[in-house]
Order: sequence, then structure tokens, then C-alpha cells
Amino acid sequence: MLFLLKSATVYSPENEGKKDILICGVRILKIADSLPERDIVGLGGQVIDCSRLMAVPGFVDGHVHLIGGGGEGGFTTRTAEGHAEQFIRVGTTTVVGMLGTDGITRDHSSLLAKVRDFNDNGLNAYMLTGSYRYPLKTLTGDLMRDIVLIPEIVGVGELAISDHRSSNVSALELQRLAMDARVGGMLSGKKGVTVLHLGDGEDRLSPLFDATRDGTLNPTQLIPTHIDRTERLLIEGTNWAKDRGGYIDFTADEFNTHLILSDLARRKMPVERFCVSSDGLGSLPVFDDEKNLIGIESSPVDTLFKTFTKLVKEDGIEISEALRFFTVNPARFYGIDSSGIGLIREGRKANLLLIDSDLEITQVFSKGRFLKRK
Repeated sequence: MLFLLKSATVYSPENEGKKDILICGVRILKIADSLPERDIVGLGGQVIDCSRLMAVPGFVDGHVHLIGGGGEGGFTTRTAEGHAEQFIRVGTTTVVGMLGTDGITRDHSSLLAKVRDFNDNGLNAYMLTGSYRYPLKTLTGDLMRDIVLIPEIVGVGELAISDHRSSNVSALELQRLAMDARVGGMLSGKKGVTVLHLGDGEDRLSPLFDATRDGTLNPTQLIPTHIDRTERLLIEGTNWAKDRGGYIDFTADEFNTHLILSDLARRKMPVERFCVSSDGLGSLPVFDDEKNLIGIESSPVDTLFKTFTKLVKEDGIEISEALRFFTVNPARFYGIDSSGIGLIREGRKANLLLIDSDLEITQVFSKGRFLKRK
């Protein structure tokens, strides 16, 4: 199918000004100041007037529990699996699925099936091998084999550290598994990253700093998540980004995350290394002082776009800068930006949103498919 998006204000995420975007199949065929409508219509294409709309990259959610999570309070506390439409309607066109605390009653075969379901429904869907637990649970019996042989597997995670639900992995064990993941990525043309769940333990990011101290493991291979869980964890996380050049991941809370990000941006922190994810469909457990579960909810999947709109409307962050946290930054961490994910680029995949002046989503394109119209 041919689509001509006429006179859109394009954020790629940089502000490119008014442009026409021609989508052919799964890709953006041409971006230009003006393209002839008559030719497109003559070929059976559809022209969409975007003169009052902005075109921005589809959002990348790098931390999602596609088949649900939870279980910390027994079988009745398992959260429900997700569906592609939940993400499409909130502007997320790329997801990375993973297992969490429960790597026993949930497995990688089920996760892979869900990832392929999402891909069949028009999204760009990937997954990680492993879970909170160490030694790792994998699909093929070996971390490197999973990454090399399963196209959708782009790394390992979310491995828990500094958390009472973790296996208390040492810095040396972390270094070994992350380097295996990297080599698996090298052999398969992927980045082979390692995603780390951070709890509220006193070690905080020490295992990451120790694992990368001798220089053999590049810090850009690792990303600690839930970095805004505590103030001390956030301080160590920003040091990780500043001093080691590593990425950090914020779990989006529509009420607070935008305030933290805008403050860090104004303090000239390395925001190009900051990613925001939803932890969608996973659990939001509450524990007492003795680590007993006293409450649990399922994480929403709409917090990325809500955080973006607050950054722009309430905090005055430029659209191009606000977009980075949800688009190009996570795409670059996972090494999937070369296909056009997280970007609007000629010749690359057509994953983009059309939004109006009130920052409401009017249309969603993913892999060139027209998935949503307001």
C-alpha cells in the first residue's frame, strides 16, 4: 500500500520542518519538501493531509512483560498477558518482552509465541532470554545459542540485582554472562545486551561498576532499570551514565517521571543515555519492612506517551528533546535503530505517529501498516 503524508511537521526526532513522507510497503520510500499527489493517487495510493499534524517516531517500550508478571504473593497475584491493540492505541510500535520474578510458571516458549503474535499484528516485537534468576533459564539451554539462533532474542534479562528477589549474582558472574551475551550478539549481528532489574538493596549499582572496571566489558552493553526507584539509586545511575557512558532506564510514572527527567535535562546530564520504559503488564508489588507482600497491581502500558506530553506541556521541554527518551535512545541501546526503529528516516521502516497540536495521537503506522485512525 502507498501512503503520502502531505505537509507534516516532521520530528525525526530532530525538527525537520514541513515535509511530505511517502510510505511504500513497510518502508519510507521518500521524504521531501513536496511530492506530487496525482502520481500517488494514480498508483492507487492514499493521500493524508497532515498540514496540521506532526509526524514523530513510534514509541519504543524496552521493558514489557508481554505474557504478564507478578506471582510474588502466590498464583492469584499473577498479572494478565497483553495484546497488541493495547500498545497501538497509545503510540507504542516497538516492544521488548521479558520474564521477571516468575521464570517457573512462565517460560520463553510462551513469550516467543506472544512476541510473534505482536509481530503478526503489525508491531516490532523482540524479547530477552533469562529472568530474575541466576543461573539463567534459557530457551535452548544456552544463553549464546538463544541469541544466535532465535531472531527475536536481542539479549538477556531482566536479571535481578540488589533485590530481595534476586539470586545475589556477583560482579564476576554478571561480567561473564554479559560478555557471553555480547559475543552471541556479535555472531548474530545483534548487540546482545543485558537488562538488569534494580531493587532497593544497599549494593545498588556496585555490581555494574565492578563488572566493567577492568575495561573488557563495555558499559553500553548493560542497562539498569527502575533507576528512579530511590534517590540514592538515581544518583548512582546518573554517575553510571556520566562516568562510564552507560545507559539507564526510568520506569514511567505519569506523575513523577517527567519532573525527574526535566530536572536532569536542565542540569545538563547525559540525556542521550536515558531511556524510559513502562514495565507494562508486570507487577507493582508493595512489601512491608520484612519483605512480605502487602499489595500488588498490574503496570499500565500507557505511561510513555503520558510522560512525553507532560514533558512538553508542563515542563516546557522541546518536542525533539522529549521524544529521545522514548524513541531513539532505547532503540540505540538495543541496537535496533539501524532498521529505522526510533527514527524517521528515508529507506527505513515506517514506524511513526501523527499527532495534533494538543499532542493527541490521530494515526499510527507500524512497519508501513496503517494501524490506527482517530
